[in-house]
Amino acid sequence: MDDVLIARLRLALRQFVKDCGTRRAIPTTLRIGRPGGPHLALPDDPSYDSGLRADVLERALDGLDLDTAVPWLTRSGDLAPADADFLWMAAATKAFGRHGIGMPGFIVMTRYGWFNLVDGETVQWRRVRPSRSA
Repeated sequence: MDDVLIARLRLALRQFVKDCGTRRAIPTTLRIGRPGGPHLALPDDPSYDSGLRADVLERALDGLDLDTAVPWLTRSGDLAPADADFLWMAAATKAFGRHGIGMPGFIVMTRYGWFNLVDGETVQWRRVRPSRSA
């Protein structure tokens, strides 16, 4: 990942922590777009099959700047892969492929940091301080 994307992910993580507040249960949400900027949020629905997930993501990509589009999943829990992570990553891989572009990674974000499910790169903090702005 490049430095610009890492800076955007830090901004998105701080906003995510601020939005979560003190809630323990955080709904799993797939976000696609620019971290820390314009993006779409798609709630995880266990009734979606793999084809529907890919179709939803493909349509979401239609309205985004494909040069800066990144998929990232926000959820509760620790920084270890979960079932929903793999389901959404498979759908994102298909959706980006249908648009003929490479996926820059698949980021899974929790209160404690994030990890890239594609290459295993992990960024973790003991405590993420919410953004002071906004």
